[in-house]
Amino acid sequence: MPKLFTSFLIFILFISVTSAQSVQLEGFITDSLDNPLANTNVIATPLQQANAQIKFSISSSKGEYRLKLEENQPYLIEITHLGFKKITDTVQLSEDVSRNFVMQETTESLEEILIKQEMAVIVKEDTITYRTDQFKTGEERKLRDILKKLPGVEVDREGNVTVNGKEVTKLMVDGKAFFTGDEKLGVNNIPADAVDEVEALDNYSEVAFLKGLEDSDKMALNIKLKDGKKKFVFGDIEAGAGVEDRFLLHPKLFYYSPKTAVNAIGDFNNTGQKSFTMQDYLDFEGGMALALEDQGAYSQLYSDDFAQFLREDDFVFNKNDFGAASLSQELGGNFSLDAYSIFNKSKMRTQTLQDITYQTTEAPDELREQTNQNDLLFSISKIKLRYDNNDDTDLRANTNFKYNTAEAQSLLTSEVGNSSRFVNTNTQPENFEFLQTFNLNKQFSYKHTLKLEAKIKSEDQTTNRLWDFNQALFTDIIPLVDEGDDFRLNQLNQKQVHNLSVNAKHYWVLEDFHHIYPVAGVDYFNYNFNTLDEQILNDGSTNSFESAGFNNQMDFELFKASLGFQYKTQIGELVLRPGLVVQNYNWNISQFNEELVNDQTAILLPELYVEYKFKSSEKLRLNYNRYTNFGNASSYANRLSLQSFNRIQRGNENLQNQVYHSASLLYSQFNMFKGLFYNARLSYTHRESSIRNQTQIEGIDQISTSIFTDLPENTYSVYATINKRIPDFTFTLGGNTNLSEYSRIINDEVLDYESLNFGYNAKVRTRFDDWPNLEAGVRQSFSRLDSDAINNKFTTLSPFANLEYDFGDFIFEFNYDYNYFENQTTGDVNRFELADASLFYGKEDSAWGFEVNATNLFDIGFKRQNSVNEFIVSDRRIFVQPRIVMFKVIYKL
Repeated sequence: MPKLFTSFLIFILFISVTSAQSVQLEGFITDSLDNPLANTNVIATPLQQANAQIKFSISSSKGEYRLKLEENQPYLIEITHLGFKKITDTVQLSEDVSRNFVMQETTESLEEILIKQEMAVIVKEDTITYRTDQFKTGEERKLRDILKKLPGVEVDREGNVTVNGKEVTKLMVDGKAFFTGDEKLGVNNIPADAVDEVEALDNYSEVAFLKGLEDSDKMALNIKLKDGKKKFVFGDIEAGAGVEDRFLLHPKLFYYSPKTAVNAIGDFNNTGQKSFTMQDYLDFEGGMALALEDQGAYSQLYSDDFAQFLREDDFVFNKNDFGAASLSQELGGNFSLDAYSIFNKSKMRTQTLQDITYQTTEAPDELREQTNQNDLLFSISKIKLRYDNNDDTDLRANTNFKYNTAEAQSLLTSEVGNSSRFVNTNTQPENFEFLQTFNLNKQFSYKHTLKLEAKIKSEDQTTNRLWDFNQALFTDIIPLVDEGDDFRLNQLNQKQVHNLSVNAKHYWVLEDFHHIYPVAGVDYFNYNFNTLDEQILNDGSTNSFESAGFNNQMDFELFKASLGFQYKTQIGELVLRPGLVVQNYNWNISQFNEELVNDQTAILLPELYVEYKFKSSEKLRLNYNRYTNFGNASSYANRLSLQSFNRIQRGNENLQNQVYHSASLLYSQFNMFKGLFYNARLSYTHRESSIRNQTQIEGIDQISTSIFTDLPENTYSVYATINKRIPDFTFTLGGNTNLSEYSRIINDEVLDYESLNFGYNAKVRTRFDDWPNLEAGVRQSFSRLDSDAINNKFTTLSPFANLEYDFGDFIFEFNYDYNYFENQTTGDVNRFELADASLFYGKEDSAWGFEVNATNLFDIGFKRQNSVNEFIVSDRRIFVQPRIVMFKVIYKL
């Protein structure tokens, strides 16, 4: 373990030993009938230290509370619980003390109680409300800084939020979606001083009267603004300049009123900071919901021509121009309008050096160097018109537009033995997508509620690719004309997608604990896929590869009809929801206007949802589904297409629908009194039939053909995390294991593989008032991929430390990561260190702030990544930007 990281651990131990001596105040809180009062707030406010942080506890289900207080420090004790009179007391302790409190019921209305009582946390059913003033200490700049201090809330570096171990998927401000609802935008930009309350809404449903009918597992955050901020403009403008002509301009402006909300964010920089990431792109397209519903569509989205540019996270150079704006407007008469638009233009240069060992052939090792220059333009816009009478009718019309284009220039050098290949590639993808969605939710009576959704989607994508090679490739397959040392190939890929779907669900309440939900739907899908591969000759004419089996003009049509039901019942604390859906598919495949396939199939898809609630804070869930899908439609194109300088792909018109089973068991518990949070998940996936690639490998060249196979494939996974909070520390321990057993056909031989990945992470974070705060931890993972022919073992160790020190008007931050990788099969070892630092100065009552920050402090030239699959073992050097030092000026509105 590196010396610097060890020094950090010694520092945190020193801080914990030398911090002020503490004493404990504990006891029980009951009502006048001696019944325990759970979720009672107990707040201790220091009376002599002006900026000292309050101490907070929330009582357990037994009414027990516990507070850690500083020795001989006077505190004001306030005890609050909805429906009871507030208790106040003062204490100054020199030793541990046990003291019980009895609360008296109040005759005041609930509104009067809420006005008078400053409860820090209110727990009610699926909602936890935090009053943020009770947790602020003064140095908070953004919403993320507040969220880190709330019990049960965790925020990572990117701004992803979890509450009691559950990931937040939507962010709202005063009940209105913030931008697209993506929590990272709000968490990283909303000023801390505008926030009054944070509501964590578990099992969130956007339609109020569907609550209790549909089984939502979503977690949402609703940020309530302060009264003085209900109609105001806020935000800040950040500008910076640094060495080597680096610059940054980052304006963030927000206007809120009871009926109108306008947000605008800009980010213009050449420092490598990405405002729109691959994860953002996936979230906009449906995120994990899409992955669960249609794994094939999610995989296709992740690997499409546009996504490949977003996957780059490390650059030699990167310039970003990003702008986003949103409008939320109440129109009157229960109508509202929400709209947003996002625009991103970027220019990036990347460089990689890769050592590749091939596991399936006798080919010598390959050294591959690649440089890329990508120019990217992306925009997405959405308009949502909604009618909601908050009673029995919710009607929405959503219109989405997406456009992206890019130009990528790539230079690749591949050295195998004494042979060198040079490949110069120019790629120009362009894509336009339109999606219109109509949603109707109508409650006709307590017993009958209808949910109806209709979608119209149209997509047009074209990719032009021009290759220059210094030597012929796939000479046994591609009929190249030899005109010298250079070969120029042209490729055109076009796809047009048209999709129309209508789905309906009827929530029929037979009795309070017996519901039946009939479901029905129709879905029409048309996919036109054209490919062209040809050689451009020196005289400008072309040499077609069509006679060699290349080029596609495929038309794929699919019609799906679904009919089924779900039955929901509750027995005590046990909720059961079995279901059964039958889906009928008709599909037709044509190539060059000649019909190849006209087929039909029907399939039964059972499902089961079980939930047992031990108490409001402890749940056990079981979920089982049988799924089916047709995978990537381009896999049905039965002619050849060049994918890269060493890979050709052929589809197969005889593919069928994939079928697989998925089951998961989730246990979660949170105990605010003990500051203890558990989450554990077991998952199992079994594929009955799959669309996979059958691969022929000769040297480093691969020819892959899509096949439909029932070769066994099983995946088992376990995930668990424990989070424990004590007054000045938060401890987190997590672990995961993933085991996959599967088979692949390589060179006409069926090979069985077993992939095992497991790891753990542990970290501690301090929450001192007057001392520097440190988050330190370690992540370690172990990987193994075995078959009869290969055996690979890897381990990765990543200790890290993040320091934050608030002193006077200054805030100092330092982030450090150490990465150690070892190939335990070969003994190869890679290691590198990353560090960033910043110093911010700003008076609390001043609108101005100043910051100096530095990235890549150690000025490393590259990172290293190692990977393994059925074909290769790869050691990859990814070159990164040099050290950047910048000076920033921040003006807060």
